[in-house]
Amino acid sequence: MKTKIVSFLLAASLLFSMPLPLSAAQALPAGGITTTVSDGRYIDPAWMDQAVVLSLNGQTWAMGIGMMKDYPVFLSDDGGVRQCVIGDSEVIDVFLSALNAQLKEQVFQSNAPIFDTGTGSYIYNSGQTYYQVNDNVKLWILTTLQQQFAAGEPGTLTLELTDGYLTPVVMDGTLTYSPDFVLAGTCSTGFSTSSSNRITNIEVAAGHLNNMIVMPGQEVSVSDAIKPRTTANGYKSAGAYMNGRTVPAIGGGICQVSSTVYNAVKNAGLVILERHPHSMPVHYLPLGLDAAISAGSKDLRFRNDYSAPVILQAYTEGKTLIVNCLVWNHDLNGRSFKLWSKETGSLSAKTYFTTYQDGVEVSTEYVGASYYMAPRSADSDAEEE
Repeated sequence: MKTKIVSFLLAASLLFSMPLPLSAAQALPAGGITTTVSDGRYIDPAWMDQAVVLSLNGQTWAMGIGMMKDYPVFLSDDGGVRQCVIGDSEVIDVFLSALNAQLKEQVFQSNAPIFDTGTGSYIYNSGQTYYQVNDNVKLWILTTLQQQFAAGEPGTLTLELTDGYLTPVVMDGTLTYSPDFVLAGTCSTGFSTSSSNRITNIEVAAGHLNNMIVMPGQEVSVSDAIKPRTTANGYKSAGAYMNGRTVPAIGGGICQVSSTVYNAVKNAGLVILERHPHSMPVHYLPLGLDAAISAGSKDLRFRNDYSAPVILQAYTEGKTLIVNCLVWNHDLNGRSFKLWSKETGSLSAKTYFTTYQDGVEVSTEYVGASYYMAPRSADSDAEEE
């Protein structure tokens, strides 16, 4: 593969090419100082001529450190050891964004193991794939620069992009998994009376969640996963709740997806981190089993505390939305779960969570209470966002 170099070294950074003055070792003021990266009194100005170089399969990308010359930096002395904190990362973000844009064009066929015990348990994702650098790259750049500015000798900083720094992204891939990933939680809700726009919104949101792999310890924000509710992302105007009334909104109806996901993942034993009831009752689930989302204020968030990844499936069949959650049978170890609610009034309910071992109830936990307001209008298409 030919070497490709994307350089962020600018001629302006050459203005800082000069011998290291004696003042570069100047003592720091008591309590530290906030200055800039190019302050030659405390940071060797020779760093302005150096670069951070990332490489992958013979390709090289370089970011000139001089690009950060005006960025704020806090320097302090901790028992004779200099400490450095960089106060801006915009150049790094732009650099990594440009790198990812190039990697996105380098598509290859893969059969990437997501989980493989070597003993018959596996999840594979096969298809057209490209790499994207992950957050570990930015963390490495910032950490290394801060350490080197504080005490290191100026020089090129290099990093080979190994697996720990890359995330494979599969386009239109095929997910395969071993039979011991079993259906642990499921929920189906109907939308037979919904408008065509609302059905589109449900299909778009479900498509973003279908075949999602949730890794051990991973937290999922449903609001983030289904992407911003904009026309550019395929969403349309449909009924949504606002202040006790039904109003048209881009993305109306997606709360049916979040509510169905809530029941499926909870029935699979995943941990719910955030859930909100709707302001008014919904028609597709009993009181206490819904989960509203609203950009910037309400979300459904959950976490996988199992030792293996879990698989989320979300799709429509006819006028029904189906969400399944598949869990490694070894993690379940004979356990099963049920989320259920009991109405305490026409506009309130209490929710419970029961755990079974080999089909026998072992515990029931109180989840919480949900309260709703009566609709202020008789709009028959009363749907939450």
